[in-house]
Amino acid sequence: MCVRKRPLFKKETERGDSDVLVTDNNSHMQVLEPKVKVDLTKYTEEHDFYFDEVLDETASNQQVYARCGSPLVRYVLERHGKATCFAYGQTGSGKTHTMMGNPDQPGLYFLAADEIFRLKRERGYDDMTVWVSFFEIYGGKLYDLLNDRRKLVARADAKQVVNIVG
Repeated sequence: MCVRKRPLFKKETERGDSDVLVTDNNSHMQVLEPKVKVDLTKYTEEHDFYFDEVLDETASNQQVYARCGSPLVRYVLERHGKATCFAYGQTGSGKTHTMMGNPDQPGLYFLAADEIFRLKRERGYDDMTVWVSFFEIYGGKLYDLLNDRRKLVARADAKQVVNIVG
Protein backbone atom coordinates (compact mmCIF):
# COMPACT_ATOMS: atom_id res chain seq x y z
CA MET A 1 0.00 0.00 0.00
CA CYS A 2 1.31 3.42 -0.97
CA VAL A 3 0.51 6.69 0.79
CA ARG A 4 1.09 10.20 -0.50
CA LYS A 5 0.98 13.19 1.81
CA ARG A 6 -0.66 16.29 0.39
CA PRO A 7 0.61 19.78 1.23
CA LEU A 8 -1.45 22.09 3.38
CA PHE A 9 -3.91 24.13 1.35
CA LYS A 10 -3.39 27.89 1.23
CA LYS A 11 -6.55 28.34 3.31
CA GLU A 12 -5.17 25.98 5.97
CA THR A 13 -1.87 27.86 6.09
CA GLU A 14 -3.65 31.22 6.32
CA ARG A 15 -5.75 29.90 9.24
CA GLY A 16 -2.56 28.89 11.01
CA ASP A 17 -3.36 25.18 10.88
CA SER A 18 -0.52 22.90 11.88
CA ASP A 19 0.88 20.17 9.67
CA VAL A 20 0.35 17.06 11.77
CA LEU A 21 1.93 14.54 9.38
CA VAL A 22 5.63 13.72 9.30
CA THR A 23 7.07 11.37 6.68
CA ASP A 24 10.48 9.88 6.03
CA ASN A 25 9.58 9.75 2.30
CA ASN A 26 10.22 6.03 2.44
CA SER A 27 7.88 3.75 4.41
CA HIS A 28 7.00 5.55 7.64
CA MET A 29 4.39 8.20 8.43
CA GLN A 30 3.76 9.74 11.81
CA VAL A 31 0.61 11.56 12.89
CA LEU A 32 1.20 14.18 15.59
CA GLU A 33 -2.06 14.51 17.51
CA PRO A 34 -2.33 17.61 19.72
CA LYS A 35 -3.91 16.78 23.09
CA VAL A 36 -4.72 18.52 26.34
CA LYS A 37 -4.41 16.87 29.75
CA VAL A 38 -7.00 17.33 32.50
CA ASP A 39 -4.77 20.03 34.06
CA LEU A 40 -4.82 21.85 30.65
CA THR A 41 -1.20 20.95 29.86
CA LYS A 42 -0.75 20.61 26.12
CA TYR A 43 1.10 17.61 24.69
CA THR A 44 1.42 15.71 21.42
CA GLU A 45 0.59 12.06 21.02
CA GLU A 46 2.57 10.36 18.23
CA HIS A 47 1.02 7.63 16.08
CA ASP A 48 3.31 5.63 13.78
CA PHE A 49 2.13 4.00 10.56
CA TYR A 50 4.14 1.87 8.13
CA PHE A 51 3.39 1.30 4.44
CA ASP A 52 5.11 -0.21 1.40
CA GLU A 53 5.73 3.32 0.10
CA VAL A 54 5.32 6.76 1.68
CA LEU A 55 5.76 9.86 -0.43
CA ASP A 56 5.90 13.36 1.00
CA GLU A 57 4.13 16.48 -0.23
CA THR A 58 7.00 17.38 -2.58
CA ALA A 59 6.67 14.18 -4.66
CA SER A 60 5.58 14.71 -8.26
CA ASN A 61 3.09 12.44 -10.00
CA GLN A 62 6.03 11.06 -12.00
CA GLN A 63 7.79 10.09 -8.75
CA VAL A 64 4.60 8.52 -7.39
CA TYR A 65 4.24 6.56 -10.62
CA ALA A 66 7.87 5.41 -10.61
CA ARG A 67 7.56 4.04 -7.09
CA CYS A 68 3.97 2.79 -7.08
CA GLY A 69 2.56 2.43 -10.61
CA SER A 70 5.42 1.30 -12.81
CA PRO A 71 6.13 -1.84 -10.74
CA LEU A 72 2.49 -2.89 -11.27
CA VAL A 73 2.70 -2.32 -15.03
CA ARG A 74 5.91 -4.32 -15.28
CA TYR A 75 4.40 -7.13 -13.17
CA VAL A 76 1.49 -7.43 -15.60
CA LEU A 77 3.59 -7.12 -18.76
CA GLU A 78 5.93 -9.84 -17.57
CA ARG A 79 2.78 -12.00 -17.54
CA HIS A 80 2.74 -12.62 -13.82
CA GLY A 81 -0.90 -11.65 -13.36
CA LYS A 82 -3.30 -8.76 -13.02
CA ALA A 83 -2.93 -5.52 -11.11
CA THR A 84 -5.18 -2.80 -9.79
CA CYS A 85 -4.30 0.75 -8.92
CA PHE A 86 -6.82 2.91 -7.11
CA ALA A 87 -6.95 6.03 -5.00
CA TYR A 88 -8.85 6.17 -1.73
CA GLY A 89 -9.40 9.08 0.59
CA GLN A 90 -11.65 11.87 1.68
CA THR A 91 -12.67 14.76 -0.55
CA GLY A 92 -9.75 17.13 -1.08
CA SER A 93 -7.06 14.60 -0.22
CA GLY A 94 -5.48 14.64 -3.70
CA LYS A 95 -6.93 11.58 -5.43
CA THR A 96 -7.87 13.37 -8.65
CA HIS A 97 -4.57 15.24 -8.81
CA THR A 98 -2.63 12.00 -8.43
CA MET A 99 -4.68 9.84 -10.76
CA MET A 100 -5.82 12.34 -13.43
CA GLY A 101 -3.10 14.96 -13.19
CA ASN A 102 -3.17 18.15 -15.23
CA PRO A 103 -1.49 19.41 -18.43
CA ASP A 104 1.71 20.26 -16.53
CA GLN A 105 1.86 17.06 -14.51
CA PRO A 106 0.17 13.99 -16.02
CA GLY A 107 -1.49 11.60 -13.60
CA LEU A 108 -0.95 7.91 -13.01
CA TYR A 109 -3.58 6.87 -15.58
CA PHE A 110 -1.76 8.66 -18.40
CA LEU A 111 1.69 7.55 -17.20
CA ALA A 112 0.56 3.90 -16.99
CA ALA A 113 -1.03 3.95 -20.46
CA ASP A 114 2.09 5.55 -21.89
CA GLU A 115 4.35 2.90 -20.34
CA ILE A 116 2.08 -0.02 -21.24
CA PHE A 117 1.93 0.86 -24.93
CA ARG A 118 5.61 1.86 -25.10
CA LEU A 119 6.75 -1.45 -23.57
CA LYS A 120 4.26 -3.43 -25.66
CA ARG A 121 5.75 -1.88 -28.81
CA GLU A 122 9.42 -2.10 -27.69
CA ARG A 123 9.23 -5.71 -26.53
CA GLY A 124 7.21 -6.95 -29.49
CA TYR A 125 4.17 -8.08 -27.54
CA ASP A 126 2.06 -8.25 -30.68
CA ASP A 127 -0.06 -11.06 -29.24
CA MET A 128 -0.96 -9.05 -26.15
CA THR A 129 -4.37 -7.39 -25.93
CA VAL A 130 -4.86 -4.49 -23.56
CA TRP A 131 -8.19 -4.21 -21.71
CA VAL A 132 -8.92 -1.18 -19.58
CA SER A 133 -11.69 -0.52 -17.09
CA PHE A 134 -12.09 2.91 -15.59
CA PHE A 135 -14.56 3.09 -12.71
CA GLU A 136 -15.44 5.42 -9.92
CA ILE A 137 -17.12 4.32 -6.72
CA TYR A 138 -18.72 7.30 -5.03
CA GLY A 139 -21.42 7.32 -2.40
CA GLY A 140 -21.79 3.56 -2.68
CA LYS A 141 -22.55 3.80 -6.41
CA LEU A 142 -20.44 2.51 -9.32
CA TYR A 143 -19.84 4.64 -12.42
CA ASP A 144 -18.23 3.83 -15.79
CA LEU A 145 -15.81 6.69 -16.45
CA LEU A 146 -15.22 5.60 -20.05
CA ASN A 147 -18.93 5.75 -20.82
CA ASP A 148 -20.30 9.15 -19.71
CA ARG A 149 -20.39 8.10 -16.01
CA ARG A 150 -23.10 5.52 -16.73
CA LYS A 151 -24.26 3.78 -13.55
CA LEU A 152 -23.19 0.16 -13.27
CA VAL A 153 -23.81 -2.66 -10.83
CA ALA A 154 -21.29 -5.05 -9.25
CA ARG A 155 -22.53 -8.61 -8.74
CA ALA A 156 -20.84 -11.71 -7.34
CA ASP A 157 -21.39 -14.95 -9.26
CA ALA A 158 -21.76 -18.44 -7.80
CA LYS A 159 -17.96 -18.68 -7.38
CA GLN A 160 -17.91 -15.30 -5.56
CA VAL A 161 -16.15 -13.62 -8.49
CA VAL A 162 -17.22 -10.00 -8.79
CA ASN A 163 -18.52 -9.00 -12.21
CA ILE A 164 -19.40 -5.52 -13.37
CA VAL A 165 -22.81 -5.57 -15.08
CA GLY A 166 -23.32 -3.18 -17.99
